[in-house]
Amino acid sequence: RSWMLPVPDCSLGWQSASWIETLLCHGPGDVEGDPVRLDPEFLAVLVRAYAVDPEVGRRLVRRYVLSRAKGRAKSELAAFIVLFEAFGPARFHHWAKRGETSWWGYEFERGEPVGAPVTRPFIRCLATEETQAENTYGAVHFILTSGKARLTEEIRGIDVGLTRTFLPGHAGEIRPSTASSAAKDGGRETFAVFDETHLYVLPELRQMHATVRRNLRKRRAAQPWSLETTTMFEQGAGSVAETTFKALEEGKAPPDVVFDHREGPDPDVDFDWDDDDELKAALAEAYGPAAEWMDLDGIVAEIRDPETDKADAIRFFLNRASSSESDVVRVSEWARLEVGDKPAAGLVPVADLSPPVGSGRVDRWWPQPGETITLGFDGSQSRDATAIVGVRASDGLTWKAGLWEPPPGVKGWQVPRAEVHELVEWLFDMFRVVKALCDPRFWETDIDGWAGRWGEKTVLRLPQSDKRLWDASTRFITAVQGALSGGDRAMSEMICHTGDPDLAAHVGNARRRRLGG
Repeated sequence: RSWMLPVPDCSLGWQSASWIETLLCHGPGDVEGDPVRLDPEFLAVLVRAYAVDPEVGRRLVRRYVLSRAKGRAKSELAAFIVLFEAFGPARFHHWAKRGETSWWGYEFERGEPVGAPVTRPFIRCLATEETQAENTYGAVHFILTSGKARLTEEIRGIDVGLTRTFLPGHAGEIRPSTASSAAKDGGRETFAVFDETHLYVLPELRQMHATVRRNLRKRRAAQPWSLETTTMFEQGAGSVAETTFKALEEGKAPPDVVFDHREGPDPDVDFDWDDDDELKAALAEAYGPAAEWMDLDGIVAEIRDPETDKADAIRFFLNRASSSESDVVRVSEWARLEVGDKPAAGLVPVADLSPPVGSGRVDRWWPQPGETITLGFDGSQSRDATAIVGVRASDGLTWKAGLWEPPPGVKGWQVPRAEVHELVEWLFDMFRVVKALCDPRFWETDIDGWAGRWGEKTVLRLPQSDKRLWDASTRFITAVQGALSGGDRAMSEMICHTGDPDLAAHVGNARRRRLGG
């Protein structure tokens, strides 16, 4: 499956490629300092990213997401684009006249869009931590200081530093940033690189992504945009890459967001994973033109290493979604258990019930009032989620009754206990709750109060032990596998769900681990 789009006819990308190949050099690595020769695939990336409206010349792309296998030099391409945005003719200026030629020697076709530099560009190279920010900014720094790039001969007075680079006369800057540093600035970005967004899982990283994207809307005349590089995300981790991918897959993303994705063939269908020659051919397909210079034999050897997880290898080197062998339940299997016709399954929209959740989140679909259910409660104080999950006794229908999570970037947040208590009371009033199984950590006194009100045989504390987790997980896995197998099932093997994305994400994050003893 490929998300790669056709190459547009009207674009500044052709001259950007010429500018890059003429004025830049390769960054750190085996070919550092060598002249740049863009392969056809990366040339097409530039042409797509710099597509302009054929009537007015305005940019058509607001976010460009580049998804490729590990080692494909995505960060170096991002560095080339950073430098073009800083010093090159990166925005439309006029339509080319017959015989028009750029100052570095690019010959325009008549009517082709001609660019001009961005006014006072401010460019961020964003990453999860300072060392990772070097992926893109480190290449920028090397190209500007190596003495191998013609750019530094043509443009004098560039002030290059390890923490930022100023354009001549301080008429713009390039800055590496992380979540902590990006949040401190007022935001006047004209271009931003979000490197490796499959790692943007933590709330502060997702908040950084959202903050900078909002900042990119402040300078309309500069036509700001962002480039996001990623390798295939871990399913259920809730990364920025996963959210974007799913929105595009479901047709929910606007047309100015481009997801440019290349993946290798499916090892469960298209080739024999255990055959080295077939695996190497699959890797060649995943890497495309880069297969000519990638060490495919070395990658095969790495995949065969007994310490390499197969699912990780599929994600990193074939750029395909894959569940880990350590997953308690595969996300793809969980998705198969979603009930289809919600009303036919006896479910009602949440608007018909109006549960009191305050700042929390609830499922879109609920069982009918009065039905027999059980509840599961897992509480926290501040840094973790607090959740209540309901299960309908008749068929194992599982839904999210309430979820409170720390808001991104908010320090000192506390779980609103009054809201949790109000929802618990409402659930006991609305349904016939026969059991409420509670993780007591941080909520011992609260649970004691619930047990005193609704009975110690109904509200139960779950003891903290590996054996308890093992037994509960085993029963859950058995229920899922029994439901997937279909046919006649015991009550203990009945489970389905409403399709709630929060619940799916938390199920997808559950992992097996080896216990001692």
